[in-house]
Amino acid sequence: MSKINTTAKNVGDINSRKDNHFQAQYQRTFKAFFQPQTMKELSISTGIDRANICRYVRTMRHAGTIAVIRKKYCSITKHLAGVYTTNPALMAPKQPTLFDGDGGPGL
Repeated sequence: MSKINTTAKNVGDINSRKDNHFQAQYQRTFKAFFQPQTMKELSISTGIDRANICRYVRTMRHAGTIAVIRKKYCSITKHLAGVYTTNPALMAPKQPTLFDGDGGPGL
């Protein structure tokens, strides 16, 4: 009995392409949210799974590139949902924080 080696010739090539699909989904999500909409509406219009969109929104919120601009009843689920956008013109201006680190009196 001979043993046949079935490993790929360039294993590194396979691993480097592994997450390209999700990176492309992230980019499509970012571009699609330029028009304000809920996560479910985006999921239906792009075909991207809503769980993935939720993960991408979390990443964008940590980066500060997406914001909830209002709440509305979703046209698909008829439930109250946040309307997200990546359009900076539609986002509220950032408020200064109470403690900007200027030292202030007594610090």
